[in-house]
Amino acid sequence: MMLQLKPTEFARTLPLLAGIKQKVLPYAICAGINPGRIFVDRNEDPQLALIWSPVGYYFLAGDPAQAADLTQARQVLTETFIPASQAGGETGFILIPSSQGWKEHLPALLPGRRVIEIYRRPHTFDPARFAGQGNWREQLPPGFRLQPLDAPLAENAGVLASWASLDDFLAHGLGFALLDGDEVASVCLSVFASREGYEMDVHTAERYRRRGFAVLVASAFIGASLQRGKQPNWECFWDNVPSSTLAARLGFIAGPDYPVYYWEE
Repeated sequence: MMLQLKPTEFARTLPLLAGIKQKVLPYAICAGINPGRIFVDRNEDPQLALIWSPVGYYFLAGDPAQAADLTQARQVLTETFIPASQAGGETGFILIPSSQGWKEHLPALLPGRRVIEIYRRPHTFDPARFAGQGNWREQLPPGFRLQPLDAPLAENAGVLASWASLDDFLAHGLGFALLDGDEVASVCLSVFASREGYEMDVHTAERYRRRGFAVLVASAFIGASLQRGKQPNWECFWDNVPSSTLAARLGFIAGPDYPVYYWEE
């Protein structure tokens, strides 16, 4: 039987995350900053860990060569993780393994499901490239104002999809909104926060798109991240061309795509 760890015990799974490509979310959960659940094969010196996040992303960490019997891991995924996500309104799920050796075990872990391989594209932030874009503040349009997210703006931006509370977001997260009067034109916020970095998310309202507003709010976010000593992190799906293009404008360099496994139910 896999054991559910208490939040105070989450850190013992950190050595298993070495192969995980995502730089923020699993570490945010292990640090207790963003909500999540962790199950391990044994309490002391665990060799296998399953990590649940509230956004339908699951992490499978450990050496597949050590996984003799995956019955318990399958039960955690299918009887605990998926129902918990469905209760929150999720219908699509992504499993992110720590190594490609897990691929051959997917039929045993997710029986009867049509699991497809898709790809995530990580990016590395280059401060010199970001600085090379010039003074973004000079591009703020007249009549608009840039504002850090307060509680009402944060709630309106949907931070509770990935944060346990508004207080948690305000204490540990970061965000900026570009306002046209009282209307939010564009917003950039940390969907997750580890001790080392922020996972960025940018959204611009339909009628304000193609005016460079995403660059403005994201630039404010990056500047504030660096002032706090946090690394801004950007990741997207491999086919999200607008996201990759925006990342490049902000000084991020795309890395090799890595496979993840998606299904719906």
